[in-house]
Amino acid sequence: MVKALLDVQVVYALPGNILVIDCSIPAGSTVAEAIHLSGLKLKVPDLCLDEGLVGIYSQKVSLDHTVTDGDRIECYRSVTADPKAVRRRRVEKKRKKS
Repeated sequence: MVKALLDVQVVYALPGNILVIDCSIPAGSTVAEAIHLSGLKLKVPDLCLDEGLVGIYSQKVSLDHTVTDGDRIECYRSVTADPKAVRRRRVEKKRKKS
């Protein structure tokens, strides 16, 4: 028997705050539909849902991926700083202190 409603979580991490929204969505819903039905866009108006910026349990998926019961849908933010450059600056700063 197929469950008519799926229980999922939609998660979005902000600096210093993590939004976790538990919601029930119709079976057969896509990732995009689940995010829309969760109301996340109302809480984060500037949310950008590009391909590659969503995942389920840390595995990137497309917006048209079908959601299953118990999925944790994660919306990722774009990287604003190059991690290698940040690490390089940190190392240089430590060298100057020494």
